[in-house]
Amino acid sequence: MVNGLQLLDLLRETENKMLHLHRAIDRITNEPDFKESVSVLTEVVRDYQMQLDKMKQALGKIEIGQQHSTQQ
Repeated sequence: MVNGLQLLDLLRETENKMLHLHRAIDRITNEPDFKESVSVLTEVVRDYQMQLDKMKQALGKIEIGQQHSTQQ
């Protein structure tokens, strides 16, 4: 089971990886020899974005659960 802090670290790490991928895509987008690489990198970014969205949802649920426990 992953706790909230571990999930936050994973979220930051994933966002950092996406930033590097975006930079790489920006650099090679206009290079005809790298057209296939751009497609692959773009797909990887989509996968990371889906993971980020799932982590944010999970983190939001953890925060709501702790607030609920505190109120009781």
